[in-house]
Amino acid sequence: MKRTALLASALLAACTTGEAGARGEAPAYESIAFEIKSWGRPIDSWEVHSDGTASHIKLVQDEGAPFTTYRLEHRAFTVAAADYARLAAIAADIPRPAPTQDKCELFATDMPYGTLRLSAGEASQAVNFNVGCQDAPYQAFVRQLRAMDELVTGWAEQHPAARVEQIGGS
Repeated sequence: MKRTALLASALLAACTTGEAGARGEAPAYESIAFEIKSWGRPIDSWEVHSDGTASHIKLVQDEGAPFTTYRLEHRAFTVAAADYARLAAIAADIPRPAPTQDKCELFATDMPYGTLRLSAGEASQAVNFNVGCQDAPYQAFVRQLRAMDELVTGWAEQHPAARVEQIGGS
């Protein structure tokens, strides 16, 4: 088991810092996934696969609605290989190891938090984040996450919701 974990770590490290990284190419991620929440409530989440298949879930809340009443709009779509390569390039540029909030000096509480998941073969990496860390190096990392989220959200918004899930309310 320990050997498998070490091998998976080595494979992911090779994908993120190996020959491809030296040539400026994006690692061969099979999928890139992202989720961001606030107070346990999803804000948005998405997953994009190297074959171009993608899904996106976005929280939509009507003005004046209670905090616990909202809709989740689910979208499924495909992206071109060049678009996936753009996303993978941003993911490949995330610092290794990714910054953590545990040494944060300037921290704002009650801010969104989430996870970025990068999968390459049997190796996968979950990168947790908290937008509340206001330290400059951490905020540079948050800008990279935001760039990925804005890119995928932009693609998703070009497609109608395939399903709408009502949370709370009557």
